[in-house]
Amino acid sequence: MGVAGSEHSTLYAAPPGHLTLIMAARKSASYTLPSDPRFSFYVYTPRSHPITRRARGEDVGVDGVVTGPKTVSLTDSPMKGTFVFGRGAGPKGFGLMVAIHDSKRDAEKLRDEWADIAEEEGCILLSPCFPCDIKFPDGPDNFKKLEWETASGEIILYDEVLLQMIDTVEREWGCVDTRTFALIGFSGGGQFVHRFLYLYPERLHAVSIGAPGRATPLIDEPWPVGIVGAPTRKDGSRIDPKKIAERTQSGETVVQLLIGDQDHWRPVQPDGSLAPMSRLDCTNALKASFDAHGIKYGFKLVPGVKHDAAEIRAVAKPWIRKYVRQPVASMVANRSMCKMH
Repeated sequence: MGVAGSEHSTLYAAPPGHLTLIMAARKSASYTLPSDPRFSFYVYTPRSHPITRRARGEDVGVDGVVTGPKTVSLTDSPMKGTFVFGRGAGPKGFGLMVAIHDSKRDAEKLRDEWADIAEEEGCILLSPCFPCDIKFPDGPDNFKKLEWETASGEIILYDEVLLQMIDTVEREWGCVDTRTFALIGFSGGGQFVHRFLYLYPERLHAVSIGAPGRATPLIDEPWPVGIVGAPTRKDGSRIDPKKIAERTQSGETVVQLLIGDQDHWRPVQPDGSLAPMSRLDCTNALKASFDAHGIKYGFKLVPGVKHDAAEIRAVAKPWIRKYVRQPVASMVANRSMCKMH
């Protein structure tokens, strides 16, 4: 029998302690996207989230109310046994953080690397997996451009794929506010992240862009070198630099830009030559574009660092910890609805 307020969730239909819940709780199994099984994702849910509590055996609903006894327990903890009660509970008590993988697409590892922030700050963490394609020359870059044509001529909209994953997490895991979310990415993930920001600034309250190998300044050049012919949203909306600037200047969206000062790698182009710009050059061009359009951001040139995900993550984590939750006004409004029981 399902629990109140979860009529559209198959997870809450499972009885407390069932394997369906255990696979969804804490460090989840890999899940396929219901609308397109070619894509998959991993989730991290904090110990205080209703899905995790139901997996432990508590007969708890999405509203946080326990109606039955605890019967089993989960022991896995990224905090090594230290229980840190997450902020949240109630219909929309947990925030959402999305971590986008790089070209290697190790989404599970990425989820694990950011799980401590999700646990401590009371957020659900979503880590999508966008499979690589062998198509030459752009198969490895498919998701980074947001819109990509397969060898068979199909157009895949990766921004829509991500939004469908978010809808799935909201529907199935529940108790999460997805109106705005925090988005982080390094390398290829950094490419996706800043382009997604361009299209959906109002969906993001925090964005961390780490060392993108190729960047898209807001200039009049063909996509993705510039924004001419850039993908549009499903409703036809186009990139609006003024809107991005307004969001960042108001503090509704905060942006971080990171790069190691030794990140001088230049990618090999289809003709075998090296690209004229290194990652550091690309990041500086992106920085200059933000300045030209009045986009407010924080920038960190990490000393002595090449293209090192762990080193960049060490700088990103303290920053994202401050901003991973919604803006303060939204948090206060949600807390009044989401008191713990």
